[in-house]
Amino acid sequence: MVPISSWGSDQEEHHIIYAEPKFLPAGDRAVSVELADEISVEVNTRVRSLEYLIHEERPAGILETVPTFRALLVYYDPLTLGWDEVVGRLRGLLPRAGAGHLPPSRLVELPCCYGGEHGPDLEAAGARLALAPEEVVRLHAGAEHLVYFLGFTPGLPYMTGMPERLTIPRLETPRTRVPAGMVGIGGNQCCIYPVESPGGYWLLGRTPLRLYDPAAPDPILLRPGDRVRFRVIDAAEYRAIVEAVAAGSFRPEIVEARG
Repeated sequence: MVPISSWGSDQEEHHIIYAEPKFLPAGDRAVSVELADEISVEVNTRVRSLEYLIHEERPAGILETVPTFRALLVYYDPLTLGWDEVVGRLRGLLPRAGAGHLPPSRLVELPCCYGGEHGPDLEAAGARLALAPEEVVRLHAGAEHLVYFLGFTPGLPYMTGMPERLTIPRLETPRTRVPAGMVGIGGNQCCIYPVESPGGYWLLGRTPLRLYDPAAPDPILLRPGDRVRFRVIDAAEYRAIVEAVAAGSFRPEIVEARG
């Protein structure tokens, strides 16, 4: 399942953490575990940790999990588990949900060609921010971006970690078509468009990698909890990587932490 939501808000922090999690019914076979009314790394870490604990323990009757910024949607088989049983099992896992119970982290390097046809909004975004285009690129590529979760379209990462200096309102008039691979910013978030879709973010650059490839053994490149860094490339290297990706001979740089 892919969570369907708008692209967050231009202001990321709301600062409302619930004293007790809320368990809200979502139809007759799913429960939404709401941890806060806040978008933050702390809250999202608990969401991802709860999902990880569920996958580790594999409780009978729980079918699928879908993380968001601040909640985890849990699908279950109502013929196997009743509402009280589902809530009881989830409530029992929550005290352990936190930074100490997460899958190994991954650092993913994504090549990105900034400006020109690959980043048509780079100069305009720089002007809006009173920054030279080169400084926008330096700040953006110098940051480490954390993937909160995936949604909206297959493989699209909701990411935080962008320098505050790059905070910018989203476009007043969204584009009806944004090509796959475009790297955009809006509010205090960064996104990458895995497939052609509408979008309201300022397009700074484009990666030649496929974030969503339905023909690949693992169709989705990024995962919730990944840390992403962008490597600046020029147009010639962009074209070379596009060809290598098409030929199946390019592998992105992914470092997985151990222990």
